[in-house]
Amino acid sequence: MFHVERIKNIFFTVVFLLFGAVSCITPRHTVEINDYILLPNGMEILGKEQGLTAFMFENDPTKIPFQQFVGDKYNIGNYVDVSYWVTVDGHRFKVFVYAPSDIEKYFDTSEFMVTNVETEANIVGSTTKFLALSMVSSANEDCLRQNSLYYNIAITYLQQLKDEYLRS
Repeated sequence: MFHVERIKNIFFTVVFLLFGAVSCITPRHTVEINDYILLPNGMEILGKEQGLTAFMFENDPTKIPFQQFVGDKYNIGNYVDVSYWVTVDGHRFKVFVYAPSDIEKYFDTSEFMVTNVETEANIVGSTTKFLALSMVSSANEDCLRQNSLYYNIAITYLQQLKDEYLRS
């Protein structure tokens, strides 16, 4: 009888410890990026204390790599460290495309939910989960900051670029 009681006590102790350990683990809340999200403190540029605001959206791995898309569209001739000048509504802007390693460096992407999951056979482009861009004016002003005079122009341009990429 003593042996059975001891096994019962050990069983209840193990179950109690397991439930206690599981109840202490809090689930991580992840955010789904439906269209895009703006994230502060991204890429750093000379003359600015804070990093640039980034326009981040989910990648579609069935498309060509975004750097290649932008490089071909604007005849950059380079798919590494992509940045280019563009004129929108009569204003000149510089757009920076984050490399996958820079996205991981500046942002915690584990906070975001991936909805575009593809089998390996369907993957054509990059396997990076998210893409990010920043945009500055010719005066080196962060165009994606809420108080920027170019905020609406920048958001509209980047949304159109994203949509064009995802439709291609």
